[in-house]
Amino acid sequence: MMTTLKRWCAVVWMLVAWGMVAAAQQPSQQNEFIPVSELPPQEQLPAAPLLIGAYVFVLVVLFVYILSVSRRLRSVQAEIDRLDTTIKQGGRA
Repeated sequence: MMTTLKRWCAVVWMLVAWGMVAAAQQPSQQNEFIPVSELPPQEQLPAAPLLIGAYVFVLVVLFVYILSVSRRLRSVQAEIDRLDTTIKQGGRA
């Protein structure tokens, strides 16, 4: 259990670090308005890495949630099986 928690913490820290690196690579602020059509390609905001990062984050959170629910469901199923066996043997729970 603890090693799994450490792994997930490491994954979260790596995602945070990746986001910080991506934010640090953004171009500096300008004092005047320049239309996007006039910007050179290297100065335009790259949307693809941010979009991919958002999808990765959502998928990781979804995976963790499904993993958590499946573990709890497995625990409940084991308890139900144990109670069913106890009842069939005529004992008390």
